Amino acid sequence: MRRATTYAPAPFPAPAGPRLVEALRSVHRAEPFGPGDVRETARRVVDVAVALGFEPVIVRGGVDVGGAELDHVFVVVEERVVDVALPLHAAGFVAAVRAWVAGDIDASQLTAEAARYGLDDRVVGEYPAGLRYRGAPLWGTAA
Repeated sequence: MRRATTYAPAPFPAPAGPRLVEALRSVHRAEPFGPGDVRETARRVVDVAVALGFEPVIVRGGVDVGGAELDHVFVVVEERVVDVALPLHAAGFVAAVRAWVAGDIDASQLTAEAARYGLDDRVVGEYPAGLRYRGAPLWGTAA
């Protein structure tokens, strides 16, 4: 059984970080990432990361958004969280997540709220205080 890990926010160093961000930005412009299918979003991130020479790992676990914990699937690249499904740098989206968890809005409203935000509002290494990512590897490209 794989052990769960709590991931810490950390910026990607240059030149790898900016290359990853620009590649993800390009993919997001063509077809925006969103919370509707987090597994598909993770697969798309893996494709981008592999194309750049990284060895990404898909993690199944959760993200604690200030007391609202979500079951979640996200990607770890170079020991950093890449979660472009959820624009958690945007206060409006974080409020929508809490409303969704409470049952005050439905999944389509959460998806619509996510669509308002760009890649810079999503987690690529760094994330706001009060969030916590925890999970165990589900799949990875490393041997």
